[in-house]
Amino acid sequence: MVIGLVFGLIVGWFISLFGANTLIIQGIFELTGKEISIAGYYTIFAFLGLVSGLLNKRH
Repeated sequence: MVIGLVFGLIVGWFISLFGANTLIIQGIFELTGKEISIAGYYTIFAFLGLVSGLLNKRH
């Protein structure tokens, strides 16, 4: 469970190295009308990693 969370944060950090974090933040704004910050960006990746870790643990 914690491994999935850490993995999600690492993936988010790796994506941000190439500047794609601004693309994702802008895309979320255009799809939902809600503006998120960098903290929200990393929270989303942490949550996705956590969910992924939980789903993979069940198999």
